[in-house]
Amino acid sequence: MPLIIRCPNAQCAKSMQVPDNAAGKKVACPTCKTPFIIPATAAAPATTAPATTTASSLSSSSPSIELSNGNRTTTANTSSSTPTACPACGSKLLEGAVACMDCGFMITADTGAVETEGPPNLCTNPACGVANPPGERNCQRCGNPLPIAGGTVLHGRYRLDKLLKMGGFGAVYKATDTKANNREVAIKDMIGNDPQEFAIRLNFFRREAEILRSLEMVPIVPRVFDFIHQGQTAHLVMEFIRGRDLLDIMEANSNKPFPIPMIVEWGKSVCDVLQTMHSQHPPLIHRDLKPDNIMLLEDKKSIKMIDFGTARDLGRSVKERMAGKTRVYTEGYAPPEQIVGKPEARSDLFSLAATMYHLATGKAPEGFYTAKELETQLADPASPIPQQHRWFYEMIRINLAEDVNDRYFSAKEIRHDLDRQQVTKEVPCAKCKTPNPVRSPYCVKCAESLTDPSAPCAMCGKFNHMGCRFCIHCGNRLR
Repeated sequence: MPLIIRCPNAQCAKSMQVPDNAAGKKVACPTCKTPFIIPATAAAPATTAPATTTASSLSSSSPSIELSNGNRTTTANTSSSTPTACPACGSKLLEGAVACMDCGFMITADTGAVETEGPPNLCTNPACGVANPPGERNCQRCGNPLPIAGGTVLHGRYRLDKLLKMGGFGAVYKATDTKANNREVAIKDMIGNDPQEFAIRLNFFRREAEILRSLEMVPIVPRVFDFIHQGQTAHLVMEFIRGRDLLDIMEANSNKPFPIPMIVEWGKSVCDVLQTMHSQHPPLIHRDLKPDNIMLLEDKKSIKMIDFGTARDLGRSVKERMAGKTRVYTEGYAPPEQIVGKPEARSDLFSLAATMYHLATGKAPEGFYTAKELETQLADPASPIPQQHRWFYEMIRINLAEDVNDRYFSAKEIRHDLDRQQVTKEVPCAKCKTPNPVRSPYCVKCAESLTDPSAPCAMCGKFNHMGCRFCIHCGNRLR
């Protein structure tokens, strides 16, 4: 039935008609624009006895409601409380507002604001930023994962102190291990509401923990203290690293490059990590080496590699090695074979070269196009590249090659040239001592093999030596 409501403003007191399901909603008088809330009593059925209450008996802050039902009319008094400030961020609210214009906190129509038990949980999505009620794990507006409130104690020992990073798959927190002399730790919290999606992510999460444990003897790899999986939650507890990632430092300094001698030392340390990973059985590849994943410590010299979440093994069999992998890469740092889902150990060498180029120039790499640019510069007599650093850029050019066979064969080779500060051009044959071009599979004089065996041929399954472009047994094109 129609509802006839009088404006609560005594100076107006004009009647207006509203829908019969409007109880609890905020409206404004169309005449004087006074905002007020339609009380829930407006939806109640009229009394059986005729009754009339005049508007003069109502306060100016309470609307007068007339329920039309034949010859009977009932009026009722209500009082409404409209908040003037957002309970989440304190910003001033506009008249009739249903949400804060600054933080997006939703204002309820009946009580004015959602009662909170602690501070609101702000969405970290830059395009959203809505304040959510405490305890929510996903944003009510955009569905983005929400951080856990500071001070929360996980598993009875890890107290969360600060959110460090938030992404689509989880969050990283600085925390305190209260059962290990208040040791500072970093905790990766994996988020996944869907059980099937959680199971898939859990496999990658557990693999990251296993990879980090296998690399614990390498100085620049963070240590793993704990891995906890309970129900639909999983946490990886690691060494807390005090520092900033190299990309963040460069961007804060107007993309000012780092000194090349410092980059050379960092490159040798990264080579130790990659060589250890590539020597595993089956080999492990990082797949996402870049300045963002290298932390510079507080001494301004030492580094730590972080985020091994994308690393994976290449597989033991020929079929596993040739199978397409999940396409994980960062544009500009990944070679063509990785972009199409066929990464191998030398794909990490491409990423290392791209990372060193970025650190040395302050310019983001553009994949193998950067190699072509360096080739032009190195061939130019008037090149801006200093003579003492030509070897460095030549090494980068080689490892940014489009064809995987044109790059170095291993991280060990790159470390060797970084130590010597010189690009190796020739190597002597161990048997006849004849000099051969570097990375030649066989000696040009005695045919002695000069390189390590490569992966088996995908066609015949027989082994060749690294540097062979075609199988010596069946003639199949080798990658």
